[in-house]
Amino acid sequence: MAMVTVRLSDDLKARIDNLAEKSGRPKSYFIRELILRGIEEFEEDLRDLEAIREYLAAGGRNQKMISMKDLSIELGLDKLDSENNSTSRKTTKKASQTSRPKTAKPAASNSRKRKSA
Repeated sequence: MAMVTVRLSDDLKARIDNLAEKSGRPKSYFIRELILRGIEEFEEDLRDLEAIREYLAAGGRNQKMISMKDLSIELGLDKLDSENNSTSRKTTKKASQTSRPKTAKPAASNSRKRKSA
């Protein structure tokens, strides 16, 4: 395994020291993990940048634009969406019918049966 020397600010070193102390893990564990996570993020950024470069090299903004609605239709997503909406409407309708509280009949009023004295 290779060894690398890195300069850290006092604040960053104190934070790593704190993590190591509270967790019982060595400082090198946290530094290695931070580097791994950071590299993955930078590699993803680089892939995004390369995709943008390819897009621009292929004509970029001069390419045909398509609306989200047209794209959904082209990919067949509009059919899925309409099926999901009709299914959810049926489910909602059934749920609202079954969850309605039954109304109790009003109790007979005793005020009519009383005779005035």
